[in-house]
Amino acid sequence: MPLHGNSQRRSSGVDFNSSRMYIVLLSCLVLIAQLDLAAASAPRKVGNYVKAREGGAIAAANNARMPTACDVAIVGGGIGGMYAAYRLLSGRVTVAGADGGGPPRPPRVCMFEATDRVGGRIFSLRGMGGRGDLCVDVGAYRYVDGRHTLVQGVVENLLGLGYTQYDPASATFRKLVDGAGDDVGFVSAVEGLAAKAQELGLQLFLNAAVTRVDRLPPYPVSGNTSSSGAASGPPPKYVLTVYTTSGKAARVAADRVIFNVPQRPLMRILQASNLATFTPWSRALDMPFPYMAAKMYLYYEDTWWIYMNLTTGSFASPAFDTPNVNDDPTLFTEPPMRARYHDGDWKCDGDGDSDGGAGSSGADSAADGTPPLPPRCHGFLLYTYASDITLSGNSYKSGQGLTSPAWAGVVPRFYWNIAVNPDMSKPYVILDATTNSGAQLLSAAHRKLVAYHQSVGKPIPEPYASTLPTQALAVVWDPSVFWTGGAWHGYKNGQWGGQVNTSADANPATSTPVAAIKPWAGEQLFVVNEAFAPSSFQGWAEGSLILAENVVTTHFGAARPAFLPPARHDCVLFATYNHNSTLCSLSLNPLVQGQTRRRRRQARGVGAAHAEQTQQ
Repeated sequence: MPLHGNSQRRSSGVDFNSSRMYIVLLSCLVLIAQLDLAAASAPRKVGNYVKAREGGAIAAANNARMPTACDVAIVGGGIGGMYAAYRLLSGRVTVAGADGGGPPRPPRVCMFEATDRVGGRIFSLRGMGGRGDLCVDVGAYRYVDGRHTLVQGVVENLLGLGYTQYDPASATFRKLVDGAGDDVGFVSAVEGLAAKAQELGLQLFLNAAVTRVDRLPPYPVSGNTSSSGAASGPPPKYVLTVYTTSGKAARVAADRVIFNVPQRPLMRILQASNLATFTPWSRALDMPFPYMAAKMYLYYEDTWWIYMNLTTGSFASPAFDTPNVNDDPTLFTEPPMRARYHDGDWKCDGDGDSDGGAGSSGADSAADGTPPLPPRCHGFLLYTYASDITLSGNSYKSGQGLTSPAWAGVVPRFYWNIAVNPDMSKPYVILDATTNSGAQLLSAAHRKLVAYHQSVGKPIPEPYASTLPTQALAVVWDPSVFWTGGAWHGYKNGQWGGQVNTSADANPATSTPVAAIKPWAGEQLFVVNEAFAPSSFQGWAEGSLILAENVVTTHFGAARPAFLPPARHDCVLFATYNHNSTLCSLSLNPLVQGQTRRRRRQARGVGAAHAEQTQQ
């Protein structure tokens, strides 16, 4: 029988005739309220596209009042740049007073972000789904308990954000939730850092694209260096060319510059600057290369997989180990299924009730004691997540929980003609069935889901097998996204590129993290981005924070962060680096926050109740 069908109210034997008018009036008022709520939460559209509410779109300084000079300029508003800003302003870093005299003072830190939001590839969309109450991360979305020391320290100790298990069957990964246990998006960590940094004096400018960073004269003379390798003479100074939405260029002087941008955008800036003509940079900057990746989520008004108790695990069609999988023509003609049950955000009716119990669906039990239907749930299913990652030298590192067959490059390329946002700075698009392409995509993906579950002996019950999803969120991270150039990075020489070697004669091509954070011997220019991180942390927010922490500690003299024990701080510093030791892998905090509300609901019988009714 249908799990959610129209049914008549069973009589309780009470005569309601005397209050019938009151009931009709009350019902009308409830209906009006529900319609008002639906209108307020219904997804907005711009042309043929569903409009998302992007996380990270925070208050910033007025671009018309951009300063003429800063002590430290940070290019890029990702988590690495925001962390560096916070640490510079909270870590007792000082600079000399005016004209080198007067008492030391905190640095004037300015941040220039090319887009209209902070977070970079930590990209959370809120107000999602048909009811506008869900959150989806189209970029980074989780962190590793224990091994991601800095991210965990920031999220859990410094910011005090809520967290829970990303996968209910694994304690390895964590994600961010609010006090009610609902997904809030990984960008909440960047927003929290931004709020603290701005309180301490950070000047943040959005829609402010740095196109070049030039050194001011006097210019370095070849061979004019000290025994330590640093250029002799006065400290260098720089001028940044910054374009805003006004179309006019501003020029901002800075004593030091921190680049928090991936490899391709960094090279675009450097090749346009005079630094490319007289100051050779370390070979470390040339060692990474970007991967492409794609995601697609499907939104259902009924989360049939939750009703079927399919709440954890990955699945694919065709399977990774299918014989002759490279010859399967559907790899190129149908939406590639590389899915996870546990990834997408979902909620159930009655989730706002105080007890959050399995029976709080908004319907009362009948007078004869018959229980109400289980609560109806709506949400997103992660249908595709894969990249073109392949063997790189002697190293194969996915980090995403999925193996990568030889045809992996097909997956992100399949969505190239789909994830086409009118705003070329956006890597995603949200489609519904009002367009031909959207309707075809929704139908093809759902048809493949139905066929797969039938083939593995877990058929999707009616009416859900015949009910299409109503939205598709498609994401492609590739070089066309100008401010990132790809999804994440690997090294051209495989695992050998990301070693941590602090010896003076270390090869920068095999110890990229150490060489990349200050790739010019005689310049005050620094790089913090996962592209140049130790191999195990490329593709993770932790990679950017490791480089940022080493920059602010080693080159700016920042004090130890208060949100980490000193021994754990040593784990991420290159001079004492040993992330494989037992100490450096221990959890900073036990998972004391328990299950999310929807996991509690599942434990109290939502899935079981639906499964039982499905069998009737």
